[in-house]
Amino acid sequence: MWITIDKHSGLSLSRQIYGAIRSRILRGEPAAGDKLPSTRELSSQLGVSRNTVLEAYELLLAEGFLASRSGSGTYVAQGAVMKDAPLDLFSGHRHRQSSPVPVTASPDAGRREGRAVISFRTGLPEIGHFPRRTWGDLLRTAALDLPDLAFGYGDPAGEPQLRDALSRYLLQSRGVCVPAGGLAITSGAVQGIQLAARLLLQPGDEALIEEPTNAELKSILASTGAVLQGVPVDDYGLVTEALPRPGRSSLIYVTPSHQFPLGGILPIQRRIELIRYARETGSFIIEDDYDSEFRFDSAPAHSLQSLAPERVFYIGTFSKMMFPALRIGYAVIPPAFFERFAALKKLADYHTPVLEQIALARFIEERKLHTHIFRMRKIYRARRNALLESLETHFPDQHRILGRAAGLHLTVELRTPLPDALPRLLEQEGVFASQIPGQRLVLGYGHLEKDEIAEGIRRIHSAIAEG
Repeated sequence: MWITIDKHSGLSLSRQIYGAIRSRILRGEPAAGDKLPSTRELSSQLGVSRNTVLEAYELLLAEGFLASRSGSGTYVAQGAVMKDAPLDLFSGHRHRQSSPVPVTASPDAGRREGRAVISFRTGLPEIGHFPRRTWGDLLRTAALDLPDLAFGYGDPAGEPQLRDALSRYLLQSRGVCVPAGGLAITSGAVQGIQLAARLLLQPGDEALIEEPTNAELKSILASTGAVLQGVPVDDYGLVTEALPRPGRSSLIYVTPSHQFPLGGILPIQRRIELIRYARETGSFIIEDDYDSEFRFDSAPAHSLQSLAPERVFYIGTFSKMMFPALRIGYAVIPPAFFERFAALKKLADYHTPVLEQIALARFIEERKLHTHIFRMRKIYRARRNALLESLETHFPDQHRILGRAAGLHLTVELRTPLPDALPRLLEQEGVFASQIPGQRLVLGYGHLEKDEIAEGIRRIHSAIAEG
């Protein structure tokens, strides 16, 4: 297999190998069913460690590009060819700078019977390990160093320094193709989704959403006057075979990197089918890159946007990577929509706070974000494992885990019938967990210590046994 790597590149060797093989598979070289060199053979050919090649192969396996046959080797999976992929996908890793565009009580509140409530609420990162002193120094430096002009009104699309740093980061970490001037800074992911929905939807339009999905997301899309139609989700994410045909939707909303709430990671075959469907129907995709940075069994999956940058609105946030109070998100927008998106952003709140943007740009440029994510990934993996162990202790042979490979939550499907009064019983036990159809509980664990996780699962077991 002919692969070239650059040992002086800012991109890791495993990512370069992954990208080269991925691009060749997508254009049909090698073809489905072809056998790949062994990791030992390819590492010798490239002059890199076997672990480097193994990491690239593991990510390709996780995304569905490859299939492993026990005792036989690794092969190209069926359905991973995308002959109509954009040429930019095969042109190597290039970075193009963004050019500025002128233009009620929570479930975990309170105490019950003298005990603190243990909340398995989703969407909450661990705050205690964030490097506050470093962040404070960056904010202070930005406040002292910036010229007077920076204390006026900022660019609605975001500060150029942050957009430039972020576009490089997204290319290296997520394979996101950022067109010139195509990245905007938003006040969190929610604002990015709201603005994209306003661009794409008119009253009466049809929007396709995953089912089940986040209730808040439904409210955002429904506020445009659109008609929402659910598409079923299984263990691997959106079931593309269930997309309505003939299609007439204007928008398709997906969380392909870690579906909420079931946790599936959309395989490449379905990603290709979804993009083909969007092109055939003239619809656009909002890719909510939910929990993408925290994948525990391999590197984060490539973005859907990298396959069709002209068709996908890619939305992300720093709320879970750093802390929710930051309220900084981002949107990578198809070029045809960028100016209108920036105009809507200006109408919404004029601009996102400038000092925080500059501090964040330096946090990324100095690789402090990378260091923080690396550290938190180890902490979250340990907490996930503690949750899996506790479930096995209290529900042996009575449960099935969904979405364990990534993110800050997982879903447990219990074979034990759940009582109708479960919410009240959980409240009496001093624990909170979201229940969804199918005997399933959604358990967020990122913000909980391991002893809290163990005690929380004991309380859930007690509540179910009582019912």
